[in-house]
Amino acid sequence: MPVSSANLASPLPSDSNSIQEFAHLQSKHKQVYVIISPPRCSSTAFSRVFWEQPSIRYYSHEPFEVTYYDDEGLASVLEKLNKPLDLLNIERIQDSSGSSLLIKEMPYQVGKNFPILFELASKPIIFLIRDPRLNIASRIEKKRMVGESIFFPHIETGWELLQKKITYCERQAIPHMIVDSTDFRNHPNEMFPQIFAQFMLPFSADMLAWNPCEDAVNLDNLDGKHQHLYARVLNSNALQPATEAIPEIDEFPEEHDIREHVEFCLDIYKTLKGSPNRIRPQTLSVATT
Repeated sequence: MPVSSANLASPLPSDSNSIQEFAHLQSKHKQVYVIISPPRCSSTAFSRVFWEQPSIRYYSHEPFEVTYYDDEGLASVLEKLNKPLDLLNIERIQDSSGSSLLIKEMPYQVGKNFPILFELASKPIIFLIRDPRLNIASRIEKKRMVGESIFFPHIETGWELLQKKITYCERQAIPHMIVDSTDFRNHPNEMFPQIFAQFMLPFSADMLAWNPCEDAVNLDNLDGKHQHLYARVLNSNALQPATEAIPEIDEFPEEHDIREHVEFCLDIYKTLKGSPNRIRPQTLSVATT
């Protein structure tokens, strides 16, 4: 349970210097790419493809996590962004020739500090989505796996704040794209060329394969508390197809209004799937026209 919920407010940070403190990262890196995703939406696997893009050398995994769970200040976030994972320290298949930084974050963790990422990001910002019946069921299962309560705060499913951040981008005309986990896992050769093209980056199908690296990489920011969440991806060598069966609504417990919350999130998901900013597999686009 987080110490404070103050991070969840949506306005700009009250101290305008907060954004300026991060501005040097833009000169430090040729580009800064930002991914915002609810938990359990295959965001680490999605990021893994970016690790193989030769121009991307650095990766920062959920640097705002400590502001939510440990109630730390922005100084801790800045420290993490100044010391990202150097991808040259893992055995990449693709050679690195650049200095760009990839940041992956959760909606509820970045909270009111989202404008910092907006200012840093080389546009468009990427928002990942996944059927909430799948991502919430997966989070419940991961909680059970380590003996934690499945009755976590609803804000941690990510959907309400994800919608607010996308609405913020729409109102401010901030370039962004919405990518469904099922789409990029089942149609990677159709999805990633479109995604990388929006950043004017070349794509090769070779980027869809990589070397397992669990022994070389620690993505956890909370003294090992969340390391189990990344073992499957770090042990993998490619994207895994999305073959998970979608649970029925009545399979979710009614306690703590979980079932009602899943329905609420499902409405958001259906709306976002229809967004003109969603990147779609070309075969599906043709089929639905």
